[in-house]
Amino acid sequence: MAQFEFGCQIPAWHWHWDVSELRDWAQGVEAIGCDFISMADHVIYAYARDDRPQTGPYTDDVHQHEVLTTLAWLAGITSRVALQTNVLVLPQREPVLVAKQAAEIDILSGGRMRLGIGIGWQWQEFDALQANFRQRPSRMEEYIRVLRACWTEEPISFSGRYVNIDQMSVMPKPVTPGGPPILFGGFAQAAIERTARLGDGWIAPVQSSVDQLAELIERLRAQLEANDRDPDDFPIQWLPPLDADMSNTLRLLSAAREMGITRLGIGMPSYDRELSIPVDQYLQTVETAWREVWPEVKGS
Repeated sequence: MAQFEFGCQIPAWHWHWDVSELRDWAQGVEAIGCDFISMADHVIYAYARDDRPQTGPYTDDVHQHEVLTTLAWLAGITSRVALQTNVLVLPQREPVLVAKQAAEIDILSGGRMRLGIGIGWQWQEFDALQANFRQRPSRMEEYIRVLRACWTEEPISFSGRYVNIDQMSVMPKPVTPGGPPILFGGFAQAAIERTARLGDGWIAPVQSSVDQLAELIERLRAQLEANDRDPDDFPIQWLPPLDADMSNTLRLLSAAREMGITRLGIGMPSYDRELSIPVDQYLQTVETAWREVWPEVKGS
């Protein structure tokens, strides 16, 4: 059985907190007792035009801290919590560099790095980064192999469609044996199948309803069994939005617990930057959930 954990999402997107506030938040949730903290990833956002309408919850002038450099900074100001991307858009980044950066965070944090990855969906972002949007699935598969080769082989030789490495070195290696665990986001059938074949865990969509979660987990368990993997040993994470109503938080987390989700907690409270709340208020809600809700969910 996968270990039960309580986590939170770093408020580093759509928020205008300064560095000291982000530090206070991270150190605060660690002091409360959180097992992991996760952070979203995007590099660049598109202004809406007639030929390029806005998609999803994103607006143009978003404050989005860069995920890997921020986690490296967090490694130095925390001591215990796992540090996770949630999720890094892997196909739009150079994979050897990602392997190097993730290994470095793992080293700096003493083995606390978790690499959550996703295939991405913002074609405008891929265009700006000169990445091929249509090749996302094939690049995702190959880049995962590149990451693990960089973390485990020395010297490294890799021959692929997009990446070729001829007897080269990426040192130092991560302190985590085999490298940081790779967790997969995504809920399309192809993403579920990829997760079951290649992943070390799955990150459920934050905005899922309980009914949607149940259907997704049923599909994931079937794919895990088809790949001769034990669903009960496969970590699944879900962080529904922060909610001051503890009865609702208890209802959601308890339902998720019954489905077999083992990494639970709370995510960002809102996509609306105008609803950003002070650090103290955020931490108070997290602490209340940890003290009043989590023992009951875990004990069930």
